[in-house]
Amino acid sequence: MKPVQVAIDTNVLVAALKSRHGASFRLLSLLPDGHFLPNISVPLFIEYESVLKRPGLLDHLKASEIDDILDYVLSRSSIREIYYLWRRS
Repeated sequence: MKPVQVAIDTNVLVAALKSRHGASFRLLSLLPDGHFLPNISVPLFIEYESVLKRPGLLDHLKASEIDDILDYVLSRSSIREIYYLWRRS
């Protein structure tokens, strides 16, 4: 069975790293199972890094630990390019 392709919003990562008691943490803990495949773009990854490293947001994690988490998420993801369709009125 093919994995379900998903996009993980930044707030899901933040919630998962703040608490082990919610759906966001559960979602990330299922990454190794391969039931779903996160789709990620370069701008989204940069957003992840920027937000997760904001001072005061995740004080219990060092920058190097956040890098390790992001590296893992990236290793389990499919990198996608975003194409925008601009329409004229």
